[in-house]
Amino acid sequence: MVTPDEIRTDAAKLDAYLEAFEHTYLHFLDIGGEEQEERDRGTFAFYELRDKVMSLMSKMEEFAGHMEVCNAIFAINAVKGGGMA
Repeated sequence: MVTPDEIRTDAAKLDAYLEAFEHTYLHFLDIGGEEQEERDRGTFAFYELRDKVMSLMSKMEEFAGHMEVCNAIFAINAVKGGGMA
């Protein structure tokens, strides 16, 4: 079963990869002699991906809170003998 912690960890890894990419590739775009439009598109695409990752991480934090509540309810039901549906 996939847990919120697993997804959160994967998102954090992706965020670290994007940060490393930002510090290397985007630096070379700034000093490179390519077309300005090409550089701008690459930069915008990068930051769009980064925004999506940050949004995902935020949603996972919210989801983790909901899952903690659900897990508490399941645990109470199990202790009461209600079992887990």
